Amino acid sequence: MPMRPIPTVVLLAVLTLLLATGCARERGPLEVADLTAAERRFVTRYVVLERARAVALADPAAGTGLLDSLRAAWGDSAAAVARADMPARPARAAAVQDLLQRLLAAESDSLVHAPRPDRLDAPLPTPAPSS
Repeated sequence: MPMRPIPTVVLLAVLTLLLATGCARERGPLEVADLTAAERRFVTRYVVLERARAVALADPAAGTGLLDSLRAAWGDSAAAVARADMPARPARAAAVQDLLQRLLAAESDSLVHAPRPDRLDAPLPTPAPSS
């Protein structure tokens, strides 16, 4: 059965839309502690997905298994959940996007140099400073 990349496509589409809005950001950089439960779920799923994709690039067999497991765990509702978890206010959505970019920047060394399956459920990293 071919793998359906629903979570990847949906999350990337939502983030692309956020970048295209060009909306003003909220004051001061958003931190993980400032996220609502829904925003935290969205950010966490995106970081987990990036970790799984990094494993897939380093070890295709292990990565395919991880991505299949995520697809099964998140199910067909992943698109609806991602849309529901995003903030409705453009400024808040831009702030969440900025935080996500800073989290991925902080995670970049481990994504590139240490993509391991056991890191999927590691805590979110400390965000990189806002530029």
